[in-house]
Amino acid sequence: MSLLSVSAEPAGRSVFAGADIAATARLAWREGYPRPRFEDTVWSLVGWADAPVQMRVTEKNWPFDRIAYPPWRVVAKELALAWIATQDERVLALPHARRIPRHPRTVYARIYHLTFWLNWLHERRITTLAAVTQDHCEAFLHEYGVVRDKETGTALRDKTGSSLRTVVSTMQDITDYGELLSADRHRPGFRPWGKRSPRVVTGAPSRPQVVIKTAPSGDHVLRPLLTACLHLVDVLGPHVVDLRTALHAERDARQRVEWSRNLRDADRLASLVDAYLRTGQPLPRLEDAQVTKRRRCGWNPRDPLLDVNFQHLLRPTGYRDIGKALLVQARPLLEEAVAEVGTEYVWCRNAAEAPRADTGEMIPWSLPLSHRSADALIRVAGHACKVATSALTGMRSSELMELTVGCRRTDDVYGTGLARHRLVSKVIKARRWGGEVDEWVVVEEVTRVIALAEQLTDARPGQPLFGQFPGFESNGAMTWLRQWVASPAGLRVGLEPIPDEPVHPRRLRRTLSVEMAARPGGLLATKVHFKHLQVATSEGYAGRPGGAQAVFHHEWKKEEAKEKLKRTVEAYRQFEQGQLPAGPGADALLAAFRAVETELADHEPGPAKVVTDRQIELLLKKKASVLHMSAANYCWFEDPAKALCLKLTGAKAAVAPLTGLCDSSRCPQATHHLVHRPVWQTTADNGAVLLASPRIPAGEKERLRADHERSMRVLEEIDKAAGKAG
Repeated sequence: MSLLSVSAEPAGRSVFAGADIAATARLAWREGYPRPRFEDTVWSLVGWADAPVQMRVTEKNWPFDRIAYPPWRVVAKELALAWIATQDERVLALPHARRIPRHPRTVYARIYHLTFWLNWLHERRITTLAAVTQDHCEAFLHEYGVVRDKETGTALRDKTGSSLRTVVSTMQDITDYGELLSADRHRPGFRPWGKRSPRVVTGAPSRPQVVIKTAPSGDHVLRPLLTACLHLVDVLGPHVVDLRTALHAERDARQRVEWSRNLRDADRLASLVDAYLRTGQPLPRLEDAQVTKRRRCGWNPRDPLLDVNFQHLLRPTGYRDIGKALLVQARPLLEEAVAEVGTEYVWCRNAAEAPRADTGEMIPWSLPLSHRSADALIRVAGHACKVATSALTGMRSSELMELTVGCRRTDDVYGTGLARHRLVSKVIKARRWGGEVDEWVVVEEVTRVIALAEQLTDARPGQPLFGQFPGFESNGAMTWLRQWVASPAGLRVGLEPIPDEPVHPRRLRRTLSVEMAARPGGLLATKVHFKHLQVATSEGYAGRPGGAQAVFHHEWKKEEAKEKLKRTVEAYRQFEQGQLPAGPGADALLAAFRAVETELADHEPGPAKVVTDRQIELLLKKKASVLHMSAANYCWFEDPAKALCLKLTGAKAAVAPLTGLCDSSRCPQATHHLVHRPVWQTTADNGAVLLASPRIPAGEKERLRADHERSMRVLEEIDKAAGKAG
């Protein structure tokens, strides 16, 4: 039995009158923040304790006063509270009410659509929802479903059905929650579009296929991007931290001084200038913006004192500026000093040396900087930390925002002395309000990035590390980073300009999944992209059951399957061209390829059949599923009993080869292809150098000689197999 009146007429007084919104919706609230009441025209959720960092302040303020007709503001408030307070008994009594609470961010969006709908009705002089007809609903959806130019009003395109589902659902909720509405409601029996669901009305698919539309970043973008980020972190980062510390100390000291207006003592000024002359230090230079200001005030552009920073020069005296009379009197002294030692910015004078990113040549890590340039460099370093973390972890932007100061964790793996690095954050997407705490196992480079980021922020432990950011472009992290790398400062340290192509967390996440799938060895070969510094075990990307990385792991496995099939088809095409595989497993692979060749050639008499790549892929799909890619060979892991790596360790139940123990020159399931030749050639060349070195002990040379002979033997087999024809 319903707890509410089911009459067609509004009840008059709202059942939520006087309600505390936070208490009714069971929102955790911070102390000291005002709690919104039902009667407020704007509900402020700024005090919501579990709000995700990505939730903007505008989304925390629900503006019901934008609804032109006052009675309908009450309707909107009742709907909004019912959407989030689904456990309230007055909402539970509604048969068609949603039982799962909507996220406050979603409610804000629905209020936005509802405001447009109600104001559209008001503009047409409709004063009661009981007068709404299906024609009104159709007309509004037709008008609202068109994207128009903001200035001219010209129709640009139609909105997709998926984007209009929320609008239709919001309009239908006026009927579904009708028994709860006190100020106005639809007439009995009327529901926009009847029993048709929003998906049916808008034409959106009932079960939309998840299609990843985000394209990965190419090598030409990611290589200079990560090179710049890691150079800023590992090479310039410590110097930037020292610069930031010095800047803060100088500003704190300046705030503690009670400044006087103008210096009029010529002797004190002379002693200051004399100190610069004795040490040979240039006088402090003024910021470019202040130089421009002086020119506008009438300074001669050729004045030798135009760019002298008098304020910084006089800082030891406690005065802000030089009096006009003293400036005239001391001008000859100042001009002589400028002619002798010149002027220069005060920060990063005599900077320590650091290697260039391209050649490794040691140069001063920075030229002298102004206050503004120093602040900008610190900001660029912080942005580099943000971009690098996104690129090397695959975290979503919402998860990056939830990282806090102190989020790093490092463990010793089973007492082996091997470090296992983790980041603690929250998963926001598809989780309960406030998100769920989870961990990401990351490579060591990420911990260095986070460590630097923690030194470049004023946030205290437990506070957001990167804070809220709308994106990487549009004056975001990538804008600052790209501009600095392309500036004389970035080119000076040997960085390559980053192409002007979109870079954002979704694209970096997609790139990481594709790279992990394509790199030989899968997880074990996940590297810092294109730096090729080391191979790192990054099992966190695999995702524990139910963990935050499960979706990312699924995406990566799909890409890995595609890459395996691509490599298998590539090997088959080489077989067709006479480039045969080498190695102990070559005969078994050739037998599989010949079986496919026979099946493709076996067809009924008739028109000539054109063999497509799709046909070859279907025939090779099963074979590709057992492929495991390594840097120096392919492993066709069809029979674990034949795997040499498993025999060496005594493992019997393994479902994948132990890549680190692979001896592909002896394993009956391993093959070598032309793509692996550079690896073996490099190994052979290095072995020859070591064998020729007089510093290598004789006993060690015996082991090296065996490895070198094996490399040469594999190279000979690859060349011989690739040279066979027909």
